[in-house]
Amino acid sequence: MDRELARQLKMAGFPVVRYQSGHKFYPNEAAASWSEAARAHGVTINRYELNDHAKDIESGYYCPNLSDLIGACGDKFARLFVMKSEWFAESDAPEMVATGDTPEEAVAKLWLLLRKLRTS
Repeated sequence: MDRELARQLKMAGFPVVRYQSGHKFYPNEAAASWSEAARAHGVTINRYELNDHAKDIESGYYCPNLSDLIGACGDKFARLFVMKSEWFAESDAPEMVATGDTPEEAVAKLWLLLRKLRTS
């Protein structure tokens, strides 16, 4: 997942139950304790970051894993499949389709579509 999609999830209020080791996040642009490379390419969270950089993680852009994304879509999520290296995530009632280069990207975009529908 790229920085912009992670930012969109955060701005839309993606429900993060708890930050976990092994997940990726992008430090906030103003976080001085991170390198430019970390801000551009993200960081995989480990126990050290969870303990010593919790505020940076919370102010940054968290990348949920696939199960978190599917769970957030709830009963609207229908299926996920790949065709010719493009991933498709679909919902039922309403029928919607989102695509991405990875399964996480496709489901994140589906969650954003569903969220937009709920708030409009």
